[in-house]
Amino acid sequence: MVQKKAEYGAGPLFRAAGTVAGVMMGSALLVLANALLLVALPAVPLVGALLPVVALLPAGPALVACMYAFNRLLAGQETAVYRDFLRGYRMNAGQAVKIWTPYLLVLAVVGVNLAGLPFLLGPANPVEPALRLALLVLGLLVATAGLNALLLLSRFSFRTRDLYRLSLYSFSASKRVSLGNAGILFLAATLLLMTTTYLLPVLGGAVVFLVCLNSRPLLRLVEEKFTAA
Repeated sequence: MVQKKAEYGAGPLFRAAGTVAGVMMGSALLVLANALLLVALPAVPLVGALLPVVALLPAGPALVACMYAFNRLLAGQETAVYRDFLRGYRMNAGQAVKIWTPYLLVLAVVGVNLAGLPFLLGPANPVEPALRLALLVLGLLVATAGLNALLLLSRFSFRTRDLYRLSLYSFSASKRVSLGNAGILFLAATLLLMTTTYLLPVLGGAVVFLVCLNSRPLLRLVEEKFTAA
């Protein structure tokens, strides 16, 4: 009996190496697309928190482009992450800014209130821990909803208002996915707070990839319920 030779590049180790290389490429492109943020972070003590908020505006289109590339990578489609990233950016940049901006503004307000709690309430106020926890939970929920909206944009051509609705719908329709994405964001934020924010360029691509991997059931659900057969 003649045994078939394994096709070159079909082994699990080869696929794993390709995935790692793709995530690294996506991370590098994500950093390049958000180069303004790397300049803005050291300037915060001098110019205040407004500059990082402005610098974070390009993060929306960059995240959508990275998600588009990683979704295709996870689907096993034989294309380069670099080309997919550029294609996803060109297709979705305008709508991504519209979707991302409201979430970013809410997160900025949450961040300002968190930073200003000691000044607003005074030292050793017993209400402060509860308010801080409430603001942190609110920020995590808003960030998760924003991430879900951008993820759906990377895969589907819905209207902006429908993407807002679906980002909230995902909390009830796919609790596991939303909790998983919130957990990924929480762990990443905790790691950054315990180390340094300059680790973000290293973590960014891995976090987006994990979100895409975790969100595959949500994408299937939305495709089955809200797209034509």
